[in-house]
Amino acid sequence: MTLEGPTLFRTYPVKDGREGKPLPFVLCDTMGLEEQSGARLDIEDISSVLQGHVPDRYKFNPTAAFQPDEQKMSRPASLQEKIHCVVYVIDATKISLMSDKLQEKLASIRRKVNSLGIAQIVFMTKVDEACPLVEKDLQSLYLSSYIKSKCDVLLLTALQQMLRFADDYFDDIRPVEGDPK
Repeated sequence: MTLEGPTLFRTYPVKDGREGKPLPFVLCDTMGLEEQSGARLDIEDISSVLQGHVPDRYKFNPTAAFQPDEQKMSRPASLQEKIHCVVYVIDATKISLMSDKLQEKLASIRRKVNSLGIAQIVFMTKVDEACPLVEKDLQSLYLSSYIKSKCDVLLLTALQQMLRFADDYFDDIRPVEGDPK
């Protein structure tokens, strides 16, 4: 099973309207996961993305992990280059079909993200196809016990939640007044 996505790492600056000024956040997108090790995106690649080492439009090699260039590695990534919130996009119709191998791969990614103190959130797509009640009437999304057990945030509020998590990340790294750090 594959969680589909692009083949490149992409960054998308967000503007205040089509011709507006850039907003102070960027959305990043990676390719999906496959259960086999050595197939598509791997934990080492994800670690490089999280730490801000992967450039926009980088095409991952399915047989070798990303290797940052020497110049980039000689200095730590800036706060602006690092990831502040991780979002998993999962097809709700396939979540119960996810293999043990893929679940373990996701668990290892979650452990890595946790170790870096980065917030995580899940976006579920096709929720209307996953539950007959929701398929009949999308307004019943929050009444569906199946959907509620899998996800509790609508897409319209999800971006707001991501930004709150990113703010929490900054709060966690800001030195406390009087702290010797």
